Amino acid sequence: MSNESIIPYDLVATKMNFWYTSLKNNWPDKAEKIKKEIEQEIDIMEENQDVLIYYSLLEFRHKLQLDYLYSRPGDLDSRFKEFKELRETRNLEGMLEYYYHFFSGMYHFRQKELIHALNFYRKAENQLNSFDCDELEKAEFYFKIAEVYYHMKQTYFSMNYASRAFEIYEKYDTYGERRVHCQFVITGNLIDQMYPDKALVSLHKALEESKRIHSGHLIGSSHLNIGICYNQLEELEKSSKHLEAALEAYRNEYPSFLPKTLFNLSFVLAKLRKLADAENAYLEGIELAKKNKNYDSLAKFKMIKGLYLSFDLDLVREAFKFFRENGMFADMEDYGVIIAKFLEKKEKVYDALEFYRNAIDARVQIQRSGLLNES
Repeated sequence: MSNESIIPYDLVATKMNFWYTSLKNNWPDKAEKIKKEIEQEIDIMEENQDVLIYYSLLEFRHKLQLDYLYSRPGDLDSRFKEFKELRETRNLEGMLEYYYHFFSGMYHFRQKELIHALNFYRKAENQLNSFDCDELEKAEFYFKIAEVYYHMKQTYFSMNYASRAFEIYEKYDTYGERRVHCQFVITGNLIDQMYPDKALVSLHKALEESKRIHSGHLIGSSHLNIGICYNQLEELEKSSKHLEAALEAYRNEYPSFLPKTLFNLSFVLAKLRKLADAENAYLEGIELAKKNKNYDSLAKFKMIKGLYLSFDLDLVREAFKFFRENGMFADMEDYGVIIAKFLEKKEKVYDALEFYRNAIDARVQIQRSGLLNES
């Protein structure tokens, strides 16, 4: 190969930065286009091991994000095994070490392995100040760790990181999607703090922003979260309407979001005693969850069947076993109380006590993890 045909590695690295920016902005078409260009250039690039490692790290992030968004077939576990080999065979430092831990945390969060995700994010945070990075990279990290803390019901930590991320994203016009994502996390924490009215105000603003930037999946997510909020307020008809709107927004382009939406819709319809409609949503949702290997949705669908469609509490217990094994203590607490109240009304007092105990145990685990975070 002649020297004239060799591409300087720094030019390819710069293009990789644009690739990463496209991923952070959730521009899938642009990310795919840049990735294809880099694939053609990397074989004729001036040799540089750090740039090759950077490419491998971003390739994993790319697959992780776009496979989830579009429910593309693929074995994420085997991809992560290959990804881990990077660190086992290479000496990663600074930025590369940070990306390894950061993207590993994203993988475990996607797998609903929250404790593992948080451990990797903490290691990433230790690396974050070891190299020069712009504030948008910090915002991306703050947002991602805020998501984990939200799902672990560590409200103070989640609100703190989400607010820090939002303040940075507000400075940049092109980060409208991330601003909406931050609003979702903030409003989710408001719901956990029993402020659904405040959450609704922010969610309607998020819906307006989503429409302004013409983001189909965020329009769907706004309706989904509004539906969940109205469910907490026991305004079930309003809830079902927004959940139906979310379903319509997701159905054509974003199938990975359908199981969660169908679970919530099935749950609300069952509470409305529209059991035939609830079962239809359940059947569609569980089929999609199986197809996508969406194990947390499968566990939650067991609750629908066990409570409303067949009244088999062993199915509900299987769901709670999954929550416990995967550190999903927020779900254990929330659904423990909901199920216990449901069973009380059916005069199943002994069974109700079992699920109240599950909720209390989950609350203890949440408090313990909060103390560990402060230490």
